[in-house]
Amino acid sequence: LTAPLGADAASLSKESPPMELGMHAGCIMYTNVLTDIRIAREVGYDAIELWIPKLERYLDQGYPVEDLRKAMGPLKVNMLNCLMPIEIQEPQARKQLLNRCERLCQVAQGLNCKTLQAVVLNELIGEDWPSQRKKIAASLRELADIAGPHGVRLGCETVVFTPFNTLQKASEVFDLADRENLRLVVDTFHLWTAGVSWDEVAQLDSQIIVSVHLSDTNPRRGAQWDDDDRTALLGEGILPLREGIQAILNTGYDGCWAVEMLSRKHWEWDPQILASELKRRTQIFLLDEE
Repeated sequence: LTAPLGADAASLSKESPPMELGMHAGCIMYTNVLTDIRIAREVGYDAIELWIPKLERYLDQGYPVEDLRKAMGPLKVNMLNCLMPIEIQEPQARKQLLNRCERLCQVAQGLNCKTLQAVVLNELIGEDWPSQRKKIAASLRELADIAGPHGVRLGCETVVFTPFNTLQKASEVFDLADRENLRLVVDTFHLWTAGVSWDEVAQLDSQIIVSVHLSDTNPRRGAQWDDDDRTALLGEGILPLREGIQAILNTGYDGCWAVEMLSRKHWEWDPQILASELKRRTQIFLLDEE
């Protein structure tokens, strides 16, 4: 996962290639997929990460992918978010997972989307890490083989409240899975709360990163970190965002940046106002725009 020796990470800065701002459709949860697309276009985002439950709900009613693609206009689909839990072992559930992956990869291909996010949760809790690593790698290998013929990569995110929670573990799994279309989704919340150092982040090979999720957080409320902790608007929480952003920039990454805020409080806002505010705050952090 790391950059080649000799890469001059320190020389890379905000003056590198222009940044692509993406709208994470999970931030405005109580909308449908067409509303997400319309809001992203009207607010002026470059790209969108489609929330899979909304996408599947639309498709399950018989609407064609082609209609969605037309609705996108110039808007890019950066990623479908997210297929989980990918480590599930029960045979019937696993069959359903593989079928779902095939369907989503076909949809991604139809939307000119190159990445399907694949997330490990806690289906293997109780097993030691070597056993979990082997099963996670085997699952990703199988899913990657489904995605590959569609021109789709799997974007894997380390999640703090799961055993798959550090860059070191991601590296071990990727090495074992041995598939060219496995990539990393970098999330500031999950990395910082898991204790991953920004120096380690800065050493990542930029080519391994397919998307960045910018997430702030309030203090942890329970025994472990949870998605419900990250209800802070970007810049209002406790996460050292500027340090994290600079570490990611130092890799040379020049892809899509999207705020991810799974906040029940903010889901009750007007979704267009929320999407606009998140974009404004992203520009402040990334582009120094007030």
